[in-house]
Amino acid sequence: MAIVRGIRVNFIGVVAVIALTAVGLVNLASVDYYSGDSFHRAQLVWMLLGYVVAIIVFFVDIRVFYNLAYVGYGVLLALLIATRLFGLEVNNSTRWLVIGGMQLQPSEFMKMGLILALARLVHQTKGNEPYTLKTLAKPFALTAPPAALVLIQPDLGTSLIILFVAVSVLLVEGVRLRTVLFIGGVTLLVVPISWEYDLIHRYQKDRVTLWLNAENLDPSNPEEKRILDKNLQSEQALWAIGSGRMLGKGLRGGGKSRLRYLPEMHNDFVIATFAEEHGFAGCFALSALYFAVLIWALRVAKDAKERFGSLVAAGVAAMIFWQYFVNIGMVTGLLPVVGLTLPLLSYGGSSILTTFVGIGLLLNISVSKVKLA
Repeated sequence: MAIVRGIRVNFIGVVAVIALTAVGLVNLASVDYYSGDSFHRAQLVWMLLGYVVAIIVFFVDIRVFYNLAYVGYGVLLALLIATRLFGLEVNNSTRWLVIGGMQLQPSEFMKMGLILALARLVHQTKGNEPYTLKTLAKPFALTAPPAALVLIQPDLGTSLIILFVAVSVLLVEGVRLRTVLFIGGVTLLVVPISWEYDLIHRYQKDRVTLWLNAENLDPSNPEEKRILDKNLQSEQALWAIGSGRMLGKGLRGGGKSRLRYLPEMHNDFVIATFAEEHGFAGCFALSALYFAVLIWALRVAKDAKERFGSLVAAGVAAMIFWQYFVNIGMVTGLLPVVGLTLPLLSYGGSSILTTFVGIGLLLNISVSKVKLA
């Protein structure tokens, strides 16, 4: 009976993933219709490659990932350093390395690299007691370098996801309440200090200011007008989402004259096109698919035979959830714009491959009977 339930849970998860990739391709085709680009063709290649990667990951012994977790983390950390030194700069941000003619984003792969490294560290060192400030030192030492290297690219969105994923994995294992309160207090202290002494980039300050206080900014003030001029993408996205109403305007029925001016329509704001075409009902169905993948991942984490697999599955669940939550929040104006893709819908090869590595690991863990030392 347990085997039948496991097969059913995996089936639902895989079907949800396939559905999301199909929706993503169709939606990108609509994006290309409005913008005149051809992102969906390249995305199809990345999707097919992603499925191949997931199948390979599924068949590899889980002990290989355990044994190579630190090595993979080290290689990805080196690639982040190389990105800082030799990376390709686009829109004042250096996030990509050109390898073999392809643009790759090491920060995307680092999400999975950190999950595997943290899972191994916790598996090796964690006892049954909740984490204290002292015992969090090693997990922090793993998390801080990649988060800092990504932040200075600058890429606030991905650095936050790295931190959120790490925190989620550690919370699964248990952290003392007073430790959580202490870290929360330090964070509340560090943020205003970073703001005051310009440790936060100017464009990041502008985004927060727009989010908190856009209606009170004065267009006659040159500095405030400069900030207001950056509000176009958020306004256009909200207009697109609102105009979709309950059932949407249908495939390629969106406002072409408006949508073609929406920056990052194929990437960070890809959900705006989907919402205008399919409305609230379509967005609800799309969220249900993400929810199904999330429940699948958490079920795999719960049923895993050992701690390493359980933590990896929990990390994959956290990665998908936080990206979904932050992306939808920033597009709808509930959160400040931080620049973050929507898994399996936004264009991007590195993001697609990273997600499919996670999918492959979920399948692997769900059938693995290996007991790690």
